[in-house]
Amino acid sequence: MEKKLKVQTMQGKMRTDLYQELYEVENTHWWHKHKRATVHQMIKKYITNKGSVLDIGSGTGKILEELKQHGWDVNGIDGACEAVAWSKKRGITTHQVDFVKNKLPFNNDSYDLVLALDLLEHIPNDEQILQEMYRVLKSGGTAVITVPAYQWLYNYWDEMLGHQRRYSMSEIKKKIYALGWQITFASYYFCLFLIPTIFVRKIKKLFNKTGDSDFKTTPFAAITVPIMNMYALFERLLLRFVALPFGLSLIFAIRKPYNNEVINQDL
Repeated sequence: MEKKLKVQTMQGKMRTDLYQELYEVENTHWWHKHKRATVHQMIKKYITNKGSVLDIGSGTGKILEELKQHGWDVNGIDGACEAVAWSKKRGITTHQVDFVKNKLPFNNDSYDLVLALDLLEHIPNDEQILQEMYRVLKSGGTAVITVPAYQWLYNYWDEMLGHQRRYSMSEIKKKIYALGWQITFASYYFCLFLIPTIFVRKIKKLFNKTGDSDFKTTPFAAITVPIMNMYALFERLLLRFVALPFGLSLIFAIRKPYNNEVINQDL
């Protein structure tokens, strides 16, 4: 399945000090918990049998740790050596690979599931990585993608995270369909967090706090965090039945069709 993995640094990296923070907050922070729970919900809904999963841009390895506990055969790659090191602390072995400059170091039709969670916005040529995901996924397999929404929201936080862009629904749908994917589900999420997030980021800019991580900024946490967790649970319930019309992020479940399968494209 795997080819020889080359260790290289990659363009579009997150600010180095944020990897430790990500490792420390992923277990408990409402944002990360909701994101992972939503991804798990997509996986359970659209994939019948557990098999092999590749997480591209695997970060500090938290979702791979959870999928491994659920019976998946896990593999992860990331462009940052820091991400690989923090994953190892979880007991998850990942590999440092520059997938901006190189093809993914895996054979065709290798994986049942591919994850690209908040990855595409880091890649100058996002269509190339979508094509590579298609190549390494088995026919009939599923990929789950999340990306940040609305280019007009691009700000200091995106720069700290190494983002090249944010996306509209129509923009990313066109890129997905152009490469032969079938879209099984597409929605915005973090719906009601849109206005509060805009407010917090404007306040941070006003007080010159834009060098601080957003994950360290939760105003009135004793009150707001329980509310956010309750809303997140409600949003996941909604996503079981409907797509949401707006939000801070986009989530997609997309499928690699079998040969000669007809694809319905809804832009």
